[in-house]
Amino acid sequence: MKYDVFSIKSSEYLSACPAFSVNQFNWGGSYRPVTTGHLGYIPGSGFLLEMECQETDPCRTYQNANDPVYLDSALEAFFCFTPDQPDPCYLNFEMNANGAMLACYGESRQNRIPLSEELRKDVLCRAQIDEQSWRIRLTLPLSVIAAVYPGLTPRAGSTFTCNFYKIKESEGQTHFASFAPIPVPEPNFHLPAYFAQAQILPLT
Repeated sequence: MKYDVFSIKSSEYLSACPAFSVNQFNWGGSYRPVTTGHLGYIPGSGFLLEMECQETDPCRTYQNANDPVYLDSALEAFFCFTPDQPDPCYLNFEMNANGAMLACYGESRQNRIPLSEELRKDVLCRAQIDEQSWRIRLTLPLSVIAAVYPGLTPRAGSTFTCNFYKIKESEGQTHFASFAPIPVPEPNFHLPAYFAQAQILPLT
């Protein structure tokens, strides 16, 4: 699976970026909320992500940084900027409708490293609840990427891998959905081998 990331001049152009659907319910389940999103790249600044879920009154218990928001109704984005390396490092951002965000990096599901408080302040996460849906908007600056991947600066033409998720692990409407399919028997989003291929396209 491949996703083209448009370069855009500002956040006002994000809706013109290709839409993606988080509709791979790899492990079954009858509760399947419609989830979509857009990812864009602002040259010299970083990435801008918006995801929306058609879900009313989403479960939103947690409110603090690095709380286990995946137990709530959560939207998630994982990015790997060195996919060709053995055991590549990847970033995970997991967010609920309160705007609480779990943000870590590392090479596997175990021993994830939380972003420092300084880096977290640069990653802007905003949540909005509407009558029939809720959404998040996430800003991932190039400075944060450079801190996790020293010497790396994504730009037009750069490739990376990513996946996007909708999840609720706790009881009651438990579900696991992804953008790119994950062909394994047990729920596990921490598998960069199954992330989608992405490329940053230049400004047009």
